[in-house]
Amino acid sequence: MRLNGASLNYSGRVEVFYRGRWGKICSNKFDIKDAQVICRQLGFKEALAEFTGSAVENSKLPFLMSEVSCTGQESELAFCVRTDGEVDCQGDIGAQALCEPCKY
Repeated sequence: MRLNGASLNYSGRVEVFYRGRWGKICSNKFDIKDAQVICRQLGFKEALAEFTGSAVENSKLPFLMSEVSCTGQESELAFCVRTDGEVDCQGDIGAQALCEPCKY
């Protein structure tokens, strides 16, 4: 998993590696609880916000995950309820997260 499409390394479109290729997460049902799990999994302190608008550059990647529904307590996205595989999704951007960087 990675954040991509923004100028900050702790913000951007959430992209997942699924069955040998990179893709986006559909923003339907995506909320701050999902972003919390993603940010922690990526090594950040926590999520500050989730976005579904056009805060990042567009990508031609396919949508490979949909209807993500985390409780916010999962240690990684793999433990969240979701639909995997190529899915139809309105819009082009996909789910986005803004994470709080860890202070060293």
